Amino acid sequence: MQIKMPAKAMRLGQRYAMLSIITASLFLFTKLITTGSPQSQAIRRDAIADKPPTRVFLWAVPRSVSTTLLISLSQSQDVEAWFEPYLFASQMEHFRLSGESVSLQWGLKMTLASLSVTHGYDMRDVSFTWVKQQLENYNGDKNVIVKDMVKGIAGKFNNIPNGYTHTFLIRHPLRVFVSYKQKHNTEGGMNKGLKLTEFSSCWIPSGYFFKEMYDLVHHIRDVLKLKVIIIDTDDLLENPEEMIKAYCKETGLTYSDTMLNWEPNNDIWWNWMLPKETSLKWWWRSIYYGYNPTHKTSFSQSGFGEKMDLPDDVDDDVRELAQASMKYYNELFTQRLQVASYESH
Repeated sequence: MQIKMPAKAMRLGQRYAMLSIITASLFLFTKLITTGSPQSQAIRRDAIADKPPTRVFLWAVPRSVSTTLLISLSQSQDVEAWFEPYLFASQMEHFRLSGESVSLQWGLKMTLASLSVTHGYDMRDVSFTWVKQQLENYNGDKNVIVKDMVKGIAGKFNNIPNGYTHTFLIRHPLRVFVSYKQKHNTEGGMNKGLKLTEFSSCWIPSGYFFKEMYDLVHHIRDVLKLKVIIIDTDDLLENPEEMIKAYCKETGLTYSDTMLNWEPNNDIWWNWMLPKETSLKWWWRSIYYGYNPTHKTSFSQSGFGEKMDLPDDVDDDVRELAQASMKYYNELFTQRLQVASYESH
């Protein structure tokens, strides 16, 4: 029996095919122009050849300025930056279990991305095992920085790659959950208008991110017997220069003043390792809106922003999650890297 594709689906396929051609041309042309700019080549390799590459994990809770910190550390051309590979792996696991990964729309999006984007990887390849293998088998001469959400690796500690220094970015829970709720109410989507306590576990895990962070720190330090480096967002925003210097010293990264000030909207994520579909989506959004709304603040800044005051009046759901998280945050806070104690060593 011959199955005819509905006319609407055929038109959709034709539009995606045409869009792939336009996207490939515009994307590659824009990247060709920007790759060689002085701003994108501000730092060159110096003395790195004398030591093996440094490999660093930056584990974070959401709304902790982690993307801004990755932008800062990515100013060096000596860096291979990965953006949330384990979070993408957890999303793919959900897609596969739900059957969404075999839908026509999903397949067209992946095919379009693979045709038009030259850097990154195919989301269809992503799994926890795949990410671990890619990170362990990296044999380039650049330093590697992997920024990820603790939610992505929760319950999957056996997939933590060997050979990395593990750092953790924390932030006061009230600031995290006020910002998290505001982001979802602003951007819309399935969570718009919902209380945080009504979000599904796909968005907010059972430990409200901070229990997951606490468990990961414990596993890295007490089970794997590895050094952990914890920094607090408020410390970073109050004193970015000294905190970045201390962070680089502790991790073995090469510090540069360009990590404190950079060109806004410089599309640095073109050089990050992330799914091609995500790169394409971000690029089209930056074309359509004039900025990338997914990380609007991070990509529109030319440096670190200012510390946010603790809010006095918050919604009950925000307060509930923050109060449940405080014991984990306070324990991690006491172990954080402090500039004063660092300078006294």
